[in-house]
Amino acid sequence: MPLDAERPPEHVRPPHAPAAPEHVTPWALTDVVGPGYWPRALSLRVIISISYFLLVPAGLLPMSSAWWLGSAGSLVVYSIAMLALYLRTPSRLWLHRTVTPYIDVVMVTLAIIAVATPAYPIWIGYFLIISSLSSMQTTRYMLVFACGVIGQYWLGALVLDLTGRAGMASQLQVVVSIMAVFTALNSDVVATSNRKLRELVVQASMTDPLTGLANRRRFREVLESHAAAETRPLAVLMYDLDNFKALNEEFGHLYADDVLVSVCNELREAFRDADSVARYGGDELVVLAHVLSIDDALMLAERSLARVREQVGVSMSVGVAVYPLTAVSLQETVRAADDALGRAKRGGKARAAVAPLPRAA
Repeated sequence: MPLDAERPPEHVRPPHAPAAPEHVTPWALTDVVGPGYWPRALSLRVIISISYFLLVPAGLLPMSSAWWLGSAGSLVVYSIAMLALYLRTPSRLWLHRTVTPYIDVVMVTLAIIAVATPAYPIWIGYFLIISSLSSMQTTRYMLVFACGVIGQYWLGALVLDLTGRAGMASQLQVVVSIMAVFTALNSDVVATSNRKLRELVVQASMTDPLTGLANRRRFREVLESHAAAETRPLAVLMYDLDNFKALNEEFGHLYADDVLVSVCNELREAFRDADSVARYGGDELVVLAHVLSIDDALMLAERSLARVREQVGVSMSVGVAVYPLTAVSLQETVRAADDALGRAKRGGKARAAVAPLPRAA
């Protein structure tokens, strides 16, 4: 048998290489913590502040009552106020994120002044504060904050020196200052690496590895994001490659995968960046697009079929449904598009079928 006879037909043109994965930015990346994180974190802050407050009555911290109330007492009141403010108005969280670290540094400095020695290990609290900031602040902020911490520490030591309560421990202060800068830089490096790792994990969980399109899970999330307050018509176009099983059996899975990737590339080009193109499963693809009408959605579907047929050389069938014109919810719209796809396949393939309008009550 001639070699040419074993080659796939010329009209089917697989891509030379898969396209680069589509960049997906899930909502999860806008905040790396869950919705219950901040209430727990702020509640824990109150508990820690109260524990610090109890160190003096327990005899574990040598501090006068006046300084104790000024440092530990103020910290407890502030922590409770921040928790109450967040529970009442969650959008005010920015106040806690930006102001609280500086309040904490002031309180640590007051505690160092209260015990009358810059060498007292309370200054370790500076490094704990810096480390806790790294997951939510930029490198520039971390360095500026570290400089602020150093300035506060030296100011506290100067106050003790001027009041004659303790001499300037310059050697220790230099060591603490260097450690503060290195803690800020090191914490930022670790936090940045963790953020990138989380992004890669989320990206992988939302992206189809073969085609680079959003996967079914990501499509469901995009669908839900539109379900809350959507005012414009939304079309769901459900595609299926015709005779894809035969292509797999005749020319092999690798070749069929190349064809599928090529089809996905053309579909991606056929729609706007604002539209969502996803691999729904197997050789089934789905598009979520804003349209003006059912006719507009049908025109998009037919134009995309023609593009795939012209550029790749394979035919597809597509089911079209438009919310809220052919279904009462976006979930029902997906089901309606899938049913319409089945009618397109049964009607001879290589065509578009539109979901019927709902019956009047």
